[in-house]
Amino acid sequence: MTALPTLIDYAAPLPPARVLPDSKARWDLDPSRAAVLVHDLQEYFLRPFDRACPALTTTLDGTARILAAARAAGVPVFYTAQDGDHSDRGLQGDLWGPGMRAVASDTAIVPEVAPAPGDRLVTKRRYSAFAKTDLAEQLAAAGRDQLVITGVYAHIGITATALDAFQREVHPFVPADAIAAFTHDQHVRALDIVADSCGVVTLTDAVVGRLAPVAEESGWEAVVRDALTRALPAAALTSALADPEADLFAVGLSSLKAFELLDDLADAGVDIDFGELVRRPTLAFLLEQGRMPAQR
Repeated sequence: MTALPTLIDYAAPLPPARVLPDSKARWDLDPSRAAVLVHDLQEYFLRPFDRACPALTTTLDGTARILAAARAAGVPVFYTAQDGDHSDRGLQGDLWGPGMRAVASDTAIVPEVAPAPGDRLVTKRRYSAFAKTDLAEQLAAAGRDQLVITGVYAHIGITATALDAFQREVHPFVPADAIAAFTHDQHVRALDIVADSCGVVTLTDAVVGRLAPVAEESGWEAVVRDALTRALPAAALTSALADPEADLFAVGLSSLKAFELLDDLADAGVDIDFGELVRRPTLAFLLEQGRMPAQR
């Protein structure tokens, strides 16, 4: 029986240092067909990582960005989490021992990617998120046959879930910078298996771009939403979208991110002075600026 490792610390195999494997599947991610699955990002499973581990920090950041884009686009979000119930541990107990305890310090989903109202929790019993759960039925009921999978561990549960999704006619999409394994080599192996046999290996930027695209039919609202997705933490974006008059600085926009936000909007054709934003730092203000081209 092997326990979880300790002090996991590696950099994810990402461009430009490493080219992503070429996926045999050529599916396009479609927001009307997609759901997001946050896989096992619980305190117990992240405790083995050095909290400064580059692979972990990119996983949490990438997952948060994907969540923000999904929620803004109305894409369903699912979480897997074990609950510390050992009554149905099965063969996993032979390999990993009793696992987590039924206490919040083990079972809690880490705050960086915490569930929001409306997200759905799937209690997980095996490697695959589909095994002994109703995830497949929930996806079907929501009319979703594509699944973006983020979290840990890339070479175990995420690979098993991607393979299982494929066999259930669900398209798996795995962002290489939003998953983490025990080691660099195991991360590489997970990406290779998915790309070779069951899904699309991609990156967070590509997923966010597909879930919350700057689309012609959505106009300026989509431009602003996409820029805010890059500038705000996930929880702050949810607050801003829910209340267009909310103070963006109060909910989490930093001055540095504000300048980046204004640069993005300028690239889209609307120049907004930082001082104007400071005087009225709201989503409603930003939306108004794109509707007044003659005054700019």
